[in-house]
Amino acid sequence: MSEAKQAVPSLSFDSATFPSAEDAFWAWRDLVSVVFDIAAPGPQAVAGFSCCMRAWHPGPLLISRARSSAQHFRRAGPAIARGGIDHYLVQLNLSGGFSGNADGREIAVRPGDISVLDLVRPMYSSASGSDSISLLIPRVLLAPMLKAPDDVHGAVLSGETGCGMILGDHMQSLVARIPAMSMPDCASLLAGTVALIAGCIGATPQVQGLAAQEVRVALLVRIRRHIDQHLADADLTAQTVCERFGLSRSSLHRLFEVSGGFARYVQERRLRRCFAEIVGPGSKRIADVAFAWGFNNESVFSRAFRRMFHVSPRQARAAAQQHRGGGAHQPAWGRTSGNPLADWVLGLTGE
Repeated sequence: MSEAKQAVPSLSFDSATFPSAEDAFWAWRDLVSVVFDIAAPGPQAVAGFSCCMRAWHPGPLLISRARSSAQHFRRAGPAIARGGIDHYLVQLNLSGGFSGNADGREIAVRPGDISVLDLVRPMYSSASGSDSISLLIPRVLLAPMLKAPDDVHGAVLSGETGCGMILGDHMQSLVARIPAMSMPDCASLLAGTVALIAGCIGATPQVQGLAAQEVRVALLVRIRRHIDQHLADADLTAQTVCERFGLSRSSLHRLFEVSGGFARYVQERRLRRCFAEIVGPGSKRIADVAFAWGFNNESVFSRAFRRMFHVSPRQARAAAQQHRGGGAHQPAWGRTSGNPLADWVLGLTGE
């Protein structure tokens, strides 16, 4: 097999393949003992134990996704000495949650949160049934990128923050795509992943340029998606977006500076939606179309529409109707036809 086609090595664990839940529990306990000492909350938990895990080894780090029933995790002197590993564990909690103590720091993780553990330090946690994605990263890869590499043990990045959502999205995408990727595909991707993690939990000045660029692009994509999903909402404002993504107004302005500002970007997205409806086959009143997409003044809407498309809303509708009726007249706005494909192309975000 050529290098270009070399698949990422993987392994799987499925409790359903064992004769009993108890057999599966003890096999799982042995499998992960290099990292954690595992215990069940009680005899009933062992009898009802279930776990399904898939892990990949794309070279410099390990990636896994696991769905499991309730467990206790401990990493103390024996486990630390036994494994002899010096890695960070970065884990996205998709569902369920856990609480515990990371060498004196109380931690509580909810769905959507991302936790960071330094595996040379002790910890204990009690997890309910959960679904999680984990990255096991050698210290030599991540520590040089962090401002305080020895102070991230037990850190929790909320899934409600911009960085939490971005990193969570990236980790989910990584797990979804890696089965179809080759080893060479992973090299640059994983370097960017480590830089993104550093940017989200505290990068050095030397790394901030790369990490900040990745965070900036990913955040802009997410906000644009949010805008498109809420274009018809009257409360789609800079303030609500800042609150939703944990941004200041100045940060939001900088993100949309190349688009002429947040307000202009939203107005142009709304105008494109209006355009598609006005030139489409429907017969909805132009004023109703404008109001439906957030314009409260028909005169203001008409002026903005003309500035953007160089034709009034009524002229656009008349030209489209004539074109559909078989006339030779072409739309006054040139190449834009108002068809769904054009709407998709105009709505591309680069995601």
